[in-house]
Amino acid sequence: MLHGDMKLNKDNKLLSSARRFLVATLSAALLPSLIVIQPAHADNSNDDVMGDGMGQSFGHTYKRGWEEQELALPSAPQNDNLISLKVFQMPRYKYFIDASSVNVTAGDNVVRYTVVIEPPSGLRSVLFEGIRCDNNEYKMYASALWGQPLNPLTSPQWKTIEESGTGAYRHDLFTYFLCENSIIKGKKEDILQLLEYPLDNFISEELE
Repeated sequence: MLHGDMKLNKDNKLLSSARRFLVATLSAALLPSLIVIQPAHADNSNDDVMGDGMGQSFGHTYKRGWEEQELALPSAPQNDNLISLKVFQMPRYKYFIDASSVNVTAGDNVVRYTVVIEPPSGLRSVLFEGIRCDNNEYKMYASALWGQPLNPLTSPQWKTIEESGTGAYRHDLFTYFLCENSIIKGKKEDILQLLEYPLDNFISEELE
């Protein structure tokens, strides 16, 4: 019996040692993955870094590279929703922004809107566009004549905003109403209020 007990104790010790070795091996294998995962998880708290106007996801989009978001075309504008936009460089033209079409929440730092342009002839053109606040560019997504549905353009491209000509309104929108410090200038309500009641510095600077 004594010899049998000694053998049993020896077997138990070997089993205990094997268990400790297995636990140590698994811990060593799992520890590096835990070290990698924890900082990556903690870093997600900094995704919202760019403000409310452009949507909370843009901070994350900016980190991994800019990606343009796709949006459905808005409905044709109605007179009741138009906000007059005074463009002093083009006094013979009338410009209007469709308040219902303004969109700032796509998450790609682009303000999208429908603009109505009325030349001296009175024949209105309707354009659905986007202005990207971090690089002073615009894209025309669709166009139509007044009273007709918007027609999407084939392969529209981003272009630099010009300060003069019939497109001077884009410069005014970018500079005074839609963008500030390379990001969207507040929420939709803030932008609509600026359009309804232009700031004094915008009016005075344009009149110089």
